[in-house]
Amino acid sequence: MNEVREIVTRAVIAKGKRIFKICETVKPINAPFSVLGCWIINHQFEATLNEKKVDLDGSFEIDVWYAYDNNTKTDVAKAFTNYTGTVRVREIICDNIGSQCDVIARVLQQPTCTNAKITENGIEIEVVFEVLVEVIGETKMMVTVFNSCSEPYESVDDFESEINEDFIVDN
Repeated sequence: MNEVREIVTRAVIAKGKRIFKICETVKPINAPFSVLGCWIINHQFEATLNEKKVDLDGSFEIDVWYAYDNNTKTDVAKAFTNYTGTVRVREIICDNIGSQCDVIARVLQQPTCTNAKITENGIEIEVVFEVLVEVIGETKMMVTVFNSCSEPYESVDDFESEINEDFIVDN
């Protein structure tokens, strides 16, 4: 005979994903002649739930390696960037019974420089990254319990007595 029971558990009740594209201008000390490389480091962010969306507040550092003085010298220019953005979430489970929700945000694609070009104001950098957010809350779920009281329960403690140690025969 089986029974149906309700279990209260914490589960993912909403999810969302977004690709961020941020353009930032780095102003080097010397007039750049060519861009040799660009790295995005020290990415940090916080995620907070705001009704049907998650707000992200974050920052990262842009390091641009460039050549100047007619490609005879090189230097690294740095810029610190703060950003804010929102990720819309869609409900997976609409039966949220608790008032306390947690947000888990993960970076699926680390911030990467996808384009760097020299402009009149400096070096314009395009940064792209992707974030996945999950909202965790309390919900109820129905489970079927199979009751097998008619069959005797065999203990695992007797398992060692059932092993035949002479199963290998020497020829």
